[in-house]
Amino acid sequence: MTSELGIVFLFLALILSSFSFIKLNFGFFNINFSSLCNIKITNIVFTLIFSSFIILTYSFINSDFSLDVVVNNSNSQLPFIYKITGVWGNHEGSILLWLLVMAFFGFIFSKIRNINNEFKELVLTIQNSLIFLVSLFIVFTSNPFQKSFPPKIEGVDLNPLLQDPGLAIHPPFLYLGYVGFSIVYSISLALISNKGNFKFIEILKPWVFISWTFLTIGIGLGSWWAYYELGWGGFWFWDPVENASLLPWLTASTLLHTILLANKNSLFFKWTIFLAIFTFILSLLGTFLVRSGVLVSVHAFANDPSRGLFILFLLLVITLFGFIKFLKILDNKNHKEINFLSREGVISLNSIFMLSLTFTILIGTIYPIFSNVILDKKISVGAPFFNSILSPMMIPLTIGMIVGPFIKWGRDDLKFLINRIRYVIILILISSLIIWYLNFGGPILSIIFFILGGSLIASSTYELSLFLFSVKRKVKLSKKILSQILAHLGIGILIIGVTGSSILKEEKIQFQSIGEEIMIKEFNVKFLGVRSVEGENYISQMGLFDISKGGNIIKRMTPEKRFYNSGKQMTTEAAISSGIFGDLYIALGERSENDPDEKKWTTRIWYNPFTLWIWMSVILLALAGLISFVRFSQSRL
Repeated sequence: MTSELGIVFLFLALILSSFSFIKLNFGFFNINFSSLCNIKITNIVFTLIFSSFIILTYSFINSDFSLDVVVNNSNSQLPFIYKITGVWGNHEGSILLWLLVMAFFGFIFSKIRNINNEFKELVLTIQNSLIFLVSLFIVFTSNPFQKSFPPKIEGVDLNPLLQDPGLAIHPPFLYLGYVGFSIVYSISLALISNKGNFKFIEILKPWVFISWTFLTIGIGLGSWWAYYELGWGGFWFWDPVENASLLPWLTASTLLHTILLANKNSLFFKWTIFLAIFTFILSLLGTFLVRSGVLVSVHAFANDPSRGLFILFLLLVITLFGFIKFLKILDNKNHKEINFLSREGVISLNSIFMLSLTFTILIGTIYPIFSNVILDKKISVGAPFFNSILSPMMIPLTIGMIVGPFIKWGRDDLKFLINRIRYVIILILISSLIIWYLNFGGPILSIIFFILGGSLIASSTYELSLFLFSVKRKVKLSKKILSQILAHLGIGILIIGVTGSSILKEEKIQFQSIGEEIMIKEFNVKFLGVRSVEGENYISQMGLFDISKGGNIIKRMTPEKRFYNSGKQMTTEAAISSGIFGDLYIALGERSENDPDEKKWTTRIWYNPFTLWIWMSVILLALAGLISFVRFSQSRL
């Protein structure tokens, strides 16, 4: 009977949240709903949804095979941690987690004391309406408590690719980012209804920064998981589902900058509201792409297309409602003039470049879908297209980040600006010459991006030194400046990491005999053979490789081919040796069919320069976001 309570709680949450939905929509007809307290509804709805999620988790832990979702995504042999991961390793459970996170943000917002009650009620009315729509989708199309009779004796298995610690933490962080923008959406619409009162924009800031931070961590964890789990030596290959998480991150990154100016200029206020609405819409679009069945991807949930139509309907409703409300603050009033040579001007230009990049990636992601559906032509838009778009865009964006922190607000003078950044220019010239010397003869594109990344690191380091080592300046290093420096450092490091691991990577694929040595970069990789290893719920063929450098053995690496008993599936587990200047990456392939002695195996060996820098950049970006969150939440949360 425990699992029956789960769907009962979801039905109750659906009914309660429907009152908010009715209030939001019929409020246009001047029907009085003043007695309806959305704060109480929010607390009760969160408790009900949380209880339902706990019940589903309990069902997975106890292998309740009367539930279809447990049968299809777990079995009795599954390790405990992956039984919990199985809760969100499928469509039904993950969309319930989606709903839980949405309710959680509403619950947290309801507990903030120093917000006008009328404004809080309006925000929670919108948030509960979103909860109602998602609850409707779950209850009628994606019930995680669906049962079969008679119950199964054993489950199928969790997808072996998801049986990994990275997948235990990646989806929750990603959803905290994705779904966190639901409260940003709700607050933004409430700001519009509040007649664009600029002072209320302060309420929005901590929610934008914490959602962006979680999304950054989620994307970083996803790339890290793909890098070591999929066994193809890369961290990102412009998969449409990966793009689905990148798109809201790009608009949210733009939002981080415009929101800082929103209470100074009505134009930036409107930009902020637009970006807040658009970011959540892109999060919903990502949900549609993942769950509609229109995409084939290792990340996608292949489902009934009717579910995709329901999500598309929700996407259209929420998009139309958001932009109809947004039209209310569009007017022909004169805005405060923005000078090109000013901090505001640089932010405006970078915002335009970021949005141009976002729309280009969006078109490249969804065009193959329209081509297939409307034109009945299957086309593929891959990495060459996206790289050709990203490369030129990064040059002005990086220059803006280098110069922006040193430009004055309002208006600046070019002569004074050059004098102010003379030491930055010298640092950039020196670092550029060093980079050119170290990479002379290499791909010109890699040299350009190394110089861009190095220049951004140099300018950020110089800015930091002004506060840490300057005797003349007695200004404290504020949270605002520190977060900006860390974020720009993170982007500079990210540029170097992505450039090195994508442009300069070396790859060798071959049949390698036992005892044979392969040279890659300065490493000598000797194949020692394969041995069988039995895991908790799989059998593994483990390759043994001795790595030597300069004649000395420095490490033994053990890539695997795992065969999972229940699902009868095979996975590749790469072995990675990470260093500050590059990763040695080995994946074990199949045994040669033409080798009667069974001594030859396919091996794939990569050397990926600066890959570790990518994960370092994610840490710096997340830290910058957390510092900004703390800064803005001290007076608001």
